[in-house]
Formats: sequence, C-alpha cells, structure tokens
Amino acid sequence: MQRRRRRKAEPKNIFGTGSQSSKKTSPSKTRVPKAVRPRPQAAPPSVPGAKPNLAPVKTPSKPEKNVEDELENKIEQTPIIEENIELEEDQISIEKDQILGDNSRKDIGITKTENESQEIVEPDSSGKSQKAMQIIQDSLRKATKAVLMEKKESQDGRKLPSSDAPERPKKPQKKLRNRVSSYQPASRAKRLDRSRHMEYKYEMRGLLVELGVAEEHRSNLLATIWARGERQTINEAKEFLQEKLHEGAIDSQQMESLEKVVDGYTIRR
Repeated sequence: MQRRRRRKAEPKNIFGTGSQSSKKTSPSKTRVPKAVRPRPQAAPPSVPGAKPNLAPVKTPSKPEKNVEDELENKIEQTPIIEENIELEEDQISIEKDQILGDNSRKDIGITKTENESQEIVEPDSSGKSQKAMQIIQDSLRKATKAVLMEKKESQDGRKLPSSDAPERPKKPQKKLRNRVSSYQPASRAKRLDRSRHMEYKYEMRGLLVELGVAEEHRSNLLATIWARGERQTINEAKEFLQEKLHEGAIDSQQMESLEKVVDGYTIRR
C-alpha cells in the first residue's frame, strides 16, 4: 500500500486584488450570528400624566442551522480525518520497526523470476571445489618444473657469461708516492742573519752617507749586498764589492769598511 499524499496548497496570489482581504475559512467552523437584544420602545402616553405602556419584549429565536451546510461540512471533514488516521498508523509502524529492529520493507511489486539459475559449486568429497583443486594441481606442476630445471643447470655447470653484458669500468688506480723524499736541505754556510734585516738597513744607510759614497750608488749597494749575502753566501757579497771597486763607484777604504759591516751580520746557517 502506498501512502496517500496531501493535496498541495495552491500558491498564494500576492498580486491579486482580493489576496489581502481573502482569508482561508476552515470548513469545520461556521460563524453563528450573535443574537441582538432588542431594546424595548416606549409607546406615547395616551393620557397626560399616565405611565407609558411598555411593548411586549419578544425573545429572539435561535438561528436554525442550514441542513445543507452541515452535510457539506461533514463531507469535507471526512477525507482529512482518514488521511490523519493513515499518517498516524504509518508513524506507529515506523516507530515499531525502529524499536524492534525490523528492517523489512514493503514490496514494491517487483517479483523475482523463478527461472534464475545460480552457479552452484559442487564440493568434492574432501571439501574442496573443483576450481580450487585445479589451481593446486597447476601450482604443483610449476614447482616440479622449476626443480627439474635447477637440477639440469647444476649438472651442466655454471652458465657462461653472456657477451652482451656490459663490462664494468675499471676504477683508476691511485699513483703511489715515493717514500724517499726529494727534499735536500741547503748546506750550512756563512750567510747574513735574516732577523737583523731592519738593523742592517739603518746601519748601512748611515755608513754610506758618512763614507761619502755617491747618492746614485747607495741604494744599489745597500740592496745587492743584502740579497747576495742572505740568499747565497757572504763570499758573493764581497765579490760584488770588488766589482764596484773596479767600476770606480767606491774606493779601497770604503770597501774595507763595508766588508766589516758584512762580517758583523754573518752567521752560519
């Protein structure tokens, strides 16, 4: 059984002329006109000084209901009551289903055909289906094949390496260093002391001024004597002084005084 739905209410016509004034009238309620109590009207006195005769008051009779209106109201009220009863019954049945846990639904009307065939897997006597037995047999065959192949390979020996396989590049070997060092320390000889370079510069500069050596030769003598005596030996520094003596830049007395300064700064290293 399908539920009966209520009739949809007609949409309100807000643009109509009588939309505001018209109101829904309930079919069950009918307006009963209120009884108006008539006021007694006094008759004019016939004789002066006499009391006015009051007219007899008529009690208003109750308005009789129209029989046809009552019949129409009863007819209109009956379907609403039936619908309400059906809705209440449906609601009660839904509540019972929720409480008792009955999830059964009403049939829609579609019935299943009796000729529907379902594939039934017939179990073997051992409790396994034919499909499962076939899968087990296939796996056993594969396992036996693999065991036989391994035995053949072990009998034939190891497989030869394929020529197509790429060769691994060899790692470059590190060069071995010679354990014997090629460092040879300089032989010990008489040289000028490096730690007294600034002291030598001040002393030699003042001596060249005192000896009266030409200004154009002073810087050359000061730098070259120190360079040869500190990097090589004092013999090379004294040879340089002999060269300057032959050139005429210095005389013999000046050469002797300069050689004394060189000997004063000489050490063995």
